[in-house]
Amino acid sequence: MVSIRNPPDWGIEPVQSRHRFLNGIDYFVLWSSLGVGLLVFSAGSFLSEARFYDAIFAIIVGSIAGSILLALAGKIGSDHAVPALISIRPSLGIKGAYLPAVLNVMQLVGWTIFEIMIMSKAAEMLVGKLIAYHIWVVIIGAFIALLSIVGPLTVIRNWLGKFAVWISYASSIIIIVHLIMTGNFSKILSSAGSGMSFFSALDIVIAMPISWMPLAADYNRFARSSKVAFRGTFIGFALTNVLFYFGGLMLGISDTLGIISAIQSILFGFLLLVLLADEADNAFADVYSAAVSTQSIFRKIKHHHLIIGFITLSVILAMIISIADYETFILLIGAVFVPLFGVVLSDYYIIKQRKYEYPMMYDENALKIGFPAIIAWSLGVFVYYILSSLSPIYIPNWPAIGATIPSFIVSSLVYIIVMNIRQRGYLLKKT
Repeated sequence: MVSIRNPPDWGIEPVQSRHRFLNGIDYFVLWSSLGVGLLVFSAGSFLSEARFYDAIFAIIVGSIAGSILLALAGKIGSDHAVPALISIRPSLGIKGAYLPAVLNVMQLVGWTIFEIMIMSKAAEMLVGKLIAYHIWVVIIGAFIALLSIVGPLTVIRNWLGKFAVWISYASSIIIIVHLIMTGNFSKILSSAGSGMSFFSALDIVIAMPISWMPLAADYNRFARSSKVAFRGTFIGFALTNVLFYFGGLMLGISDTLGIISAIQSILFGFLLLVLLADEADNAFADVYSAAVSTQSIFRKIKHHHLIIGFITLSVILAMIISIADYETFILLIGAVFVPLFGVVLSDYYIIKQRKYEYPMMYDENALKIGFPAIIAWSLGVFVYYILSSLSPIYIPNWPAIGATIPSFIVSSLVYIIVMNIRQRGYLLKKT
């Protein structure tokens, strides 16, 4: 076990075998915990605009499909003991991977700000005016920084595995049972919604596991084996994603502060306090991976220096901005990372058939920019944009199929076709 007093800077090199000891239960704990959150409740509340049965089907399908993709992305890391932004280099190139790294840091800082704001608002509501919101922001920011600095091995084994995730599971189930028993469940069951289609609901559900794909390998690289990591990741995240999206649907409150007030009323806010204890690990993962992603570009900067810098920035922004346009934020995440991993997963599992080698990811003479990957990714982002609610373009008689599935398929197929054409051209030249 890694010492809390002297946590290593893992950097971006492959993890040594002696540090790869996390098992399936560890990954079930980790990804269950990362699937828990007040923000997931908030995202689930948007589904009240769909018919109840459409929303439930979207929650189940989106959670399963998204969690499979998440586990597949993490498997690249567990197969080769490398972090996420290194695992995309064989397809996008050493330099080509810089753009996803920058975008990933931007989304992770955004998530961190959201998490700090929500935890601070909730803490302020619990204790009243005894401690001001800005003080809570600093306290919570400092706690997140501590978790990030001690690193994933210590957090998973000593914080999540022994305490946070199990209590959050119990409190979450109590909250949802309470909502079913005391809420207008029959009214929600017969709700016709306000026009949201199944596929639009699917976009919102699948955005949550997709948003973790650029982080998955950062943690799954410490796995004892890829098989146990895949299984633990899939089951753990799918389970809590279903649970919390369903809870958000039951609440039906799109305002995040309104959700905090509703949960606070249950057992005098005790369960909200428990959820806050687990919420911190989401922000920990965001900050830790933001630092790892930055090291994939600037590898000489110390990990703990980056953590302190990102926490400081997030704390300052959490004090001066307001939470808004959350639905747009998670759809933007999908617009970028769904087609990106359509390319990455196609490259690893189909084109190169899981045969990545060290020089592909680290050698200075390796591929600099993977233009086929960049082109396929760009086309996938364009497809996502024009088919999603983000787009002002109206296409008459176009079926409401959402944006997630088409953008993933387009980026994947374009990349596979282009790479096969290049491979055939190369073989013809050799003959």
